[in-house]
Amino acid sequence: MTPKSLKYLLITFLFTVISLEVIAQIPSWTPPKGKFLSDSIKVGLPVKYALSYRHKATVDIFFPDSSYNFAPFELVNRAYFPTITDQNGSLDSVVYTLISFEVSPIQELSLPVYVRAKKDCTRVFAPMDKVILESIISTESDIDTMSLEKDTHLIPIKQQVNVPLILLVFIALSVLAALIFWFFGKPIRRQIQLFNFKRRYDDFQKLFQRLSRGTDDAQKRLENIEKAVVLWKKYIERLENKPFTTFTTKEILDNLEDNRLSDALREIDATVYGGVYSNKTIASLRILQELAEGLYLEHRQELALGNQGVVTGN
Repeated sequence: MTPKSLKYLLITFLFTVISLEVIAQIPSWTPPKGKFLSDSIKVGLPVKYALSYRHKATVDIFFPDSSYNFAPFELVNRAYFPTITDQNGSLDSVVYTLISFEVSPIQELSLPVYVRAKKDCTRVFAPMDKVILESIISTESDIDTMSLEKDTHLIPIKQQVNVPLILLVFIALSVLAALIFWFFGKPIRRQIQLFNFKRRYDDFQKLFQRLSRGTDDAQKRLENIEKAVVLWKKYIERLENKPFTTFTTKEILDNLEDNRLSDALREIDATVYGGVYSNKTIASLRILQELAEGLYLEHRQELALGNQGVVTGN
């Protein structure tokens, strides 16, 4: 035998020994047990499949989850059972509820168990198990005269809240509201202020007119006139932002420019404090109402033009 042949045989022998050592280091795992809990299946009806695996207590394993392809079946739900550990090791098990819409006479399934290693996971498959499709329609029946069996029982499915969609809609509405407020905030606020401004004037008008008509009652005449004057002072005080309710007649005349106001207030004072009532009293109350209306229109125009000095509070 030549030296070259001896060298070739030596290299072959060393390679074989190393390969055997590597193969010997690869762990061999006992396959899990997987079995259908019924022998037959109907299209569209659930069937249960039990998968269990006994292993060392120090080994971590994982069962297939909803991301696994259970073809030809589809996953409905799964139920895990607590780990049982004894002197023979640990036992983990899970029962899958599956459903199939296939029409194959025999449907098979083999699920794996993932055994965790140091760097990755090893898949260990259970032996293949099968179920037989139970046909609802008899093959011996006449296709022209056969009767179809109806099944309207629905399988309840848990509804899931689409949180990302809700957040997206909320963010979109918030951005839209911010843009509307940015471009139309001032006009919207001004319209709200104008609405409240007119509403307060309408309330004043209704109450003042009711008190003015109440002067026909001789017993409550003086009381209604006094209430009307107080109401008028409070409304003017709100418009002018001045303490008209504490002003004397002279101070009111100094702050309001109207040639008719002096005689009107003098006539009303004579009625309230002197008990002297006449037709001039009603005319004087009408002058106060017209003065309030003029101030309202003046301030409303300023508010419509965006004058921030107009008092619009409640």
